[in-house]
Formats: sequence, C-alpha cells, structure tokens
Amino acid sequence: MSTLSTHILDISTGRPAQGVKIALEREGELVARGVTDDNGRIGELGAGTLAPGRYRLCAEIGEWFADSG
Repeated sequence: MSTLSTHILDISTGRPAQGVKIALEREGELVARGVTDDNGRIGELGAGTLAPGRYRLCAEIGEWFADSG
C-alpha cells in the first residue's frame, strides 16, 4: 500500500496556499480528505490505504481564492 502527499503554492506569489480543502477520489468515490497546513502541504492522504490504481486529487480553491484576495 502507498500514501500520497501534496503541496499547493500560489503561483502569483510563490507562497503556500494554506487552508485549501483537498479530496482524493478513486473511480468517483471519496477515498480521503484533508486541508493544507501553513506550508501548503498535506503530509499523507489515505495513509497506508492506497492500492494501485488511478486517483484524482481535487483542490477546492474557490473559498481560499476569495479569502486571499
């Protein structure tokens, strides 16, 4: 089994995007959720539960974008 991590940056400033909600899906079903930390990272999504396959990582940036101006 594997894990997945992510790092989100605001490309206009190079700063971490903190507080972004993330959903990890496999074949349309939710596998894990997380929120980026102060460094724009989530260390482990689906810790130890990810079997081989195709996954989709969805970042809900609308709220973060509105809050960050």
